[in-house]
Amino acid sequence: MKNGLKIIARIFFIVVMIILIIFVYDIITANNKYKIEEKNLKIPIFVYHDIVENVEEVQYDYMQTTYETFKKQINGMINLGYKPISYTDLLDYANGEKKISKKSFLITFDDGYAGVYKYAYKFAKEKNIPISSFLINSKVGTPGYYNWEEAKEMDRSNLVGIYSHSLKHDEYDKYLPNELLKDTEESIKDIEDNLGHSINKVYTYPYGLYSKEGSELLKSKGIIQNLTDNKINQSKNLDMYGLHRMYPLNDPVWKIILKIEYRAIKYG
Repeated sequence: MKNGLKIIARIFFIVVMIILIIFVYDIITANNKYKIEEKNLKIPIFVYHDIVENVEEVQYDYMQTTYETFKKQINGMINLGYKPISYTDLLDYANGEKKISKKSFLITFDDGYAGVYKYAYKFAKEKNIPISSFLINSKVGTPGYYNWEEAKEMDRSNLVGIYSHSLKHDEYDKYLPNELLKDTEESIKDIEDNLGHSINKVYTYPYGLYSKEGSELLKSKGIIQNLTDNKINQSKNLDMYGLHRMYPLNDPVWKIILKIEYRAIKYG
C-alpha cells in the first residue's frame, strides 16, 4: 500500500513538474516571433457584436458584451502574453512577408454597432491595439449604428480596420454566386468611397451562412472570408478564404484559453 502511494506521489510530482516547465517555457518564449513556415501557431479570432455599458442591456451573450467584461478579457489576454494583430498583419504573415508573435490574436466586431465607436475604439486608443469592424452598409448612420464620420475617424486612427459585412445582412447562402459577388463588391466599393481610400478586401458572412460555390467565387477575386464556427486558425492549415472565429461570450480569460487549446486539438 505504501509503495503504491509512493508511486502515485511520484507520478503526480512528475506531471506537476512537466506542467510547470511548459508554463515557464511558454512565458519565456511569449514574445518570440515566427514566419508562417517556422512554427505552427494557434491564431484565434474573437468575434464580438455590440459593446454596452450595463449588464441590463445584454439580451444575448453573443450579441452584447459589457465594456467591463470586454476590457477584462482583452487585458487578461495581453497580460498572458497575447498580442492583438490586424488583418494586414495576418495577410502579410500568410504571404510569408512578416513574422507575428507566438501568441497572436485578432479582435473583430460584426454589424457596425454604435458601441464599437463609443467603447471598443476608445479602448483600442487607450491600449494602442488594432481591432476590426465589419459594417452593414445599409445600417451605417441608422439608430444604434455608427455613422460614416465616426467610421472615418476610426479608420484614420490606423487602429480600426473597416470591412464588409454585406450591403444588407441577408442570408447569402441562398444567393447565386454572382449575386453574392455583386453584393460584396458593391459593399467594399461603398466603404472605400466613404473612407476615401482602398481597403483590404475582407468579408464576413452574415449569420455565418455561405455556400461552397459562393465562397470559391469570392476566393477567385482575392476576397478574404471570415466564418463564425468557433474553431481556431493554425499556421499549418491557415486558410485566408475560410478564417475561423470564436465567441469569447462572457467567459473569464482562463476559460477562453482552455477553449482555444481544446478546439485547436479537436479541429487541428
